[in-house]
Amino acid sequence: MKRALLLSSVSCVLVAACLGSANAADMGMPLKAAPSYAAPTSSWTGFYIGVNGGAGWGTAASSIDLGALAGGLGLGGVTGSLPIGSHEINGFLGGGQIGYNWQSGNVVFGLEGDGDWADVEGTAPCIVEFSCSAKVNWTADATVRLGVLPMSNVLVYVKGGVAWAGLNYNLSSPGIAVAGTSLTSSMNTTKTGGMLGLGTEYLFAPHWTAKLEYNYADFGSHTDSFVLSEPGVGSIAVPVQTTLQMHTIKAGVNYHF
Repeated sequence: MKRALLLSSVSCVLVAACLGSANAADMGMPLKAAPSYAAPTSSWTGFYIGVNGGAGWGTAASSIDLGALAGGLGLGGVTGSLPIGSHEINGFLGGGQIGYNWQSGNVVFGLEGDGDWADVEGTAPCIVEFSCSAKVNWTADATVRLGVLPMSNVLVYVKGGVAWAGLNYNLSSPGIAVAGTSLTSSMNTTKTGGMLGLGTEYLFAPHWTAKLEYNYADFGSHTDSFVLSEPGVGSIAVPVQTTLQMHTIKAGVNYHF
């Protein structure tokens, strides 16, 4: 009998405790909730500056502008061009970039300027006995970027704008000599063209991104004056049409303010 009374008393106490807890919840007493974590967010709007490095390659070609040459000699009625040579160039480049982004939703619009020192060059035979070389000493560009954010910390973009390249052309004739010396010509010039590219940028830490991009630049056809000189004999200016197409792949790091 005593055991039955004891069990009955314990049961009443447990029921009362449960009812008390339920009543407390109904009366709006605060209960401790499980912690929640907000998903990290990032904004791409603002200035940034960074460094880059990579590889460049392309094709440099040249031909003599026969019409301009004939005109310079006082002759008329001559047209066309005489191919000199076409050869591959390749090498490395590195420098930096600066820009500004505007973000609207998952779309990012930006402006960017880029400048690199370069050692992209190549040499090949031309006009039978001559040797022609071209070297890109530096490149620069001013572009517009448009990208989307598949994730808040990943930007995929395309870019396009104006590109510049500083080139040095050399022509020599080790197999053709007059008075014991060789014909030579050297010219420095700056090319202007158009550029298109695409890339991706990854926000790996607050304010810091890493990027990888590919660019193609076409500098078109320009007529430049090559001065062929022969020591002790004299010199003659030869109008030469030059073309340059260049590809680059660059990796870089940006700091976003």
